[in-house]
Amino acid sequence: MVVRPKIKEMSESRCKIKKVFFRSGFIDIEDDKSKCEVISFEGGKIPQDVIETLEKENYETLKTEYGDPSWGEPIQYDLLIVDGETERKKIEVFNRAILLIFQNTEETRRLHRILYAIEKYKKQKGDVPYGQSP
Repeated sequence: MVVRPKIKEMSESRCKIKKVFFRSGFIDIEDDKSKCEVISFEGGKIPQDVIETLEKENYETLKTEYGDPSWGEPIQYDLLIVDGETERKKIEVFNRAILLIFQNTEETRRLHRILYAIEKYKKQKGDVPYGQSP
């Protein structure tokens, strides 16, 4: 078994994913999105477990919007933006917990695993100051 190809794949992944931006929180109305907490990582500062989760869960194949803001009050809101070398993937999620209960598909579980992998870094705040947009 040769380890080099695995290491090469990881470094190619780091090159492919340039930035990960995550906004998350509870809002009263959809217009309050900017009040949510922000986490952002760029380049070599993207945690390896976040890259691995994004790849394992095949983030590129996920839809761009999930859930419904009318499902709960306050609204649980998540926004994930992943910048690659040539493309940007934006995923907006409303009421993720309710989504998991009522639409518990493999696709929604993949989405949740990705968001959770990033969410655990909330306390560190990533590279972007609180509230700043990508």
